[in-house]
Amino acid sequence: MQATIELPKAFSVRDDCELPTIQDLVARLNPKLLVVQVATGMHVNGGSTVNWGLVYLDGHPLTDKDVQAALEEAGLDVKHNAEIQAPRIWVNNQPEVIEKTPA
Repeated sequence: MQATIELPKAFSVRDDCELPTIQDLVARLNPKLLVVQVATGMHVNGGSTVNWGLVYLDGHPLTDKDVQAALEEAGLDVKHNAEIQAPRIWVNNQPEVIEKTPA
């Protein structure tokens, strides 16, 4: 089975400890896919603040416009949240060791 998705694609998780697990899973599915944390904030339908991640293809730099569009499509309430963070990748699944992605 094959699926086609447009990248970047944003998603949310309640606990930032879940992001390294998702990063590892996606890397096992396709090593060319990267997962980064890009924001914290609420969904448009409310609730608690969650962590927002982004899946994108290695070698294809992220633009602010692409990140913003992916987050809005995923449901980030951009009107009531702080600025979007620079993308971060965990090194060896350790959140305290963070590698900044090139802009």
